[in-house]
Amino acid sequence: MIVTGTMVSCNFDDDFTEPNVVSLERGPQEVPVDLNGSTTRDVTIYTGNITGGDRTFDINVGGTLNAAAYNIPASVTVPGGSNQATFSITIADEGINPEGETLLLSVAPSADYSVGNNLTLNVAQACDPEFRINFAFDGYASETTWELTDAEGNLVFAGGGWEDGTTTASVMRCINPGEYTFTVFDAYGDGLTYPNVGSVTLLYGGVEIGVIPGNFGEEGSIEFTAN
Repeated sequence: MIVTGTMVSCNFDDDFTEPNVVSLERGPQEVPVDLNGSTTRDVTIYTGNITGGDRTFDINVGGTLNAAAYNIPASVTVPGGSNQATFSITIADEGINPEGETLLLSVAPSADYSVGNNLTLNVAQACDPEFRINFAFDGYASETTWELTDAEGNLVFAGGGWEDGTTTASVMRCINPGEYTFTVFDAYGDGLTYPNVGSVTLLYGGVEIGVIPGNFGEEGSIEFTAN
């Protein structure tokens, strides 16, 4: 007996449908901005499929960064025959909080496609040399505050009031050349002495410029020159 039959070949690649999704590159990303300067960053947008025609997608912007500090295109076009495109954003040192800001980019939602990754940019001032304050607390970091004044006594920066139990903290600030006075305060009046003895160390350009021992009482200060 001779048995004949027909073999059927299944091509699974032909059955695959590329996902209709649009996504920004992965983050978060750190974006340093020079003091009184600006920086430009390229961002890539990806699509899950490729079509023959151009496709334009709107870009939404959020976060804490002041709108005056950035320039971002309202939309970006992925050309036909491709699944990606790059657009440029510019961020300037316009009202950037010394503690840092966030800039959140996302593809505007649509019924025509699914949206993938958003992109978070962590924006911070960058300076060289930098002024850094290193705190070693006692047991009551909430009692510690500090301020930086210039040669005329004008307040330049201030901060403090950490949670009790915080053991250390490091604060970076960008300052212009000049004469300064740094002062640390303790609300209870015993400095950084209980139950541990702490201290405050100042560095400029990575070089130690002064140390305030923990037994400063209500306040302790250091005068220094930033060149």
